[in-house]
Amino acid sequence: MADEPVSDDSSAQPDGDASHVPEPQMVMPKWVPVLIGLILVLMAGLAVFTGMRYRRATLVNGIIKPRHIEPMSGGPPGEPAPGASLVFPGESGDNVPLANPPVSGTARAEISGGKTGVTASVRFWARRGMLLAVTPSDAMVFVNDLAIGEANQFATGDEIYDFPAAGSYFVRVSAPGYKERQYVITASPDAKLEIARIEAKLEKEVSLSPPMQ
Repeated sequence: MADEPVSDDSSAQPDGDASHVPEPQMVMPKWVPVLIGLILVLMAGLAVFTGMRYRRATLVNGIIKPRHIEPMSGGPPGEPAPGASLVFPGESGDNVPLANPPVSGTARAEISGGKTGVTASVRFWARRGMLLAVTPSDAMVFVNDLAIGEANQFATGDEIYDFPAAGSYFVRVSAPGYKERQYVITASPDAKLEIARIEAKLEKEVSLSPPMQ
């Protein structure tokens, strides 16, 4: 009996469908989520830092027009009113200087006095309040003849003296043994600066008493 011919058909298909063979899955390296988290944290920190710089620039330099000054309406119970004296705050912190009518003109100084002496008052315009950088730092500050506190109590961006209402205020800075400095600050919603910054080094008074014999 003759052997049956063996088929040499190379086109024969193996059992099953080769297209269903599962492909290898991509595994994300462990450092990728960590890197993404670090990037998000850096972006959040940059946003906070930028916001703080923007707020400080707005506060000190008056770059952005802020809120208008509104007439004083009083704060919450137990809280001092805007512009209240830190020396004589009153029972409810409502002891504030009264605003004078806004000064006229654009002169940067006001000269007053007579035979007894001439006094110069520097003028400022601000939308909100004032900061003081004064030597000596414990010099007393008066607003419309009301003692509001020492200069060092209004020396930083967190301790701005807020004017209670629109109008002009006569500011005196005085210390024993030093010559007094005077200023006129007009609080107005149309002022270019948000904060009036007063920088002064008080001069010591010269004694005119004759030397002791």
